[in-house]
Amino acid sequence: MNDQTVRLESVSASYGGGGTADPVFTDVSFSLKPGEMCLLRGRSGCGKTTFLHVLGGLLRPCAGEVYWRGVSVSGLRKSLNELRGRTFSFIFQNHCLLPELTALENVMVPWRIVGRVGTVRAAKARAMELLASVALEGKGDSAVQRLSGGERQRVAVARALMESQPFIIADEPTGSLDEESETAVVELLVKINGERGAGVLVATHGTAFDRHCHRIFRLP
Repeated sequence: MNDQTVRLESVSASYGGGGTADPVFTDVSFSLKPGEMCLLRGRSGCGKTTFLHVLGGLLRPCAGEVYWRGVSVSGLRKSLNELRGRTFSFIFQNHCLLPELTALENVMVPWRIVGRVGTVRAAKARAMELLASVALEGKGDSAVQRLSGGERQRVAVARALMESQPFIIADEPTGSLDEESETAVVELLVKINGERGAGVLVATHGTAFDRHCHRIFRLP
C-alpha cells in the first residue's frame, strides 16, 4: 500500500529524563493526509508545540512510532534531515529567521537546502513572489532586525512555502498579526492546501482557520 500520510502511533513525549521526566502527552495517535487541513487545539501548556515537533521529527518521542509516508523514522539517523526536508515545511511561532540574512535571503534558505525550484534567478523570483503574497513587496532587501514582529512572521510564512513540500506544520502562524495580515496568511495557506494539495496542520487558539479546516484534533 502506498501510504502518503504522516502519522503518530501511540506516541508519548516528556520533558527531562530518567526519574525526573515530566510527561507532556501520553499515548496519542494522529494522522494527516495530503490535501487535508487540520487544526490542533488544546489548552495552553498542553504540549501543542511539542506535538508538532515530534510529528515533524524535530524531537524524538519517548514512546510510540512516527511514520512519514510509510517510513518509520525511529531508526533513521543520517537520512533523517534529508527526509524531513523533503516532507515538511515549518512555520515556527517565534519566526526562527536567520538574523544575518535579509528577508529575501531568509525566504530562499529552503531552496539552498532542498533546491527544487531551479536556477538562482527562478528561486529569487519565487521568493519575491511569496513576499508579495504576504504584503511584503519591497521588503526583500531589509535586514530582519529592522522588521516588526508581524513582518518577521510573514517572512517565516513565505519561507515555508518556498519549496512545495507535501506537508506544512504551522505553530500559531497568525498569533502576532493584525487582522488584515492574518486574513492574507489564512487565505494563502488555504490556497496552498487546495491548489497544491498540501496537508496542513495548524496549532492555533484563534478562529480564523475554522471555516476552512476539515477537522479539529484536540490534545487533552
